[in-house]
Amino acid sequence: MSRLDPAQERLFTGIAHALFMNRLHVLRLTEIVRLRIQPSGEDENMIVPPELDDELKQQAMNFVLTCFPEEFSEVIHRVKVDWLRPA
Repeated sequence: MSRLDPAQERLFTGIAHALFMNRLHVLRLTEIVRLRIQPSGEDENMIVPPELDDELKQQAMNFVLTCFPEEFSEVIHRVKVDWLRPA
């Protein structure tokens, strides 16, 4: 793939990030319902077990990679590091 204009690259990586976050959110909600996870008493958050959450992140990343042409995979792999950091 030829080098993208920086603005186009930001646009496509922004769309990819939005797809990743949306898919991860749906996967987490599905597991919260399936596992009947209750809100914590401390902060009312419902947390998926870390080992399962790692698998869900990988599934979400695979989803994004299938949504984009193969030529974008290098760019997506480069920016995904920022997506996987704790908020």
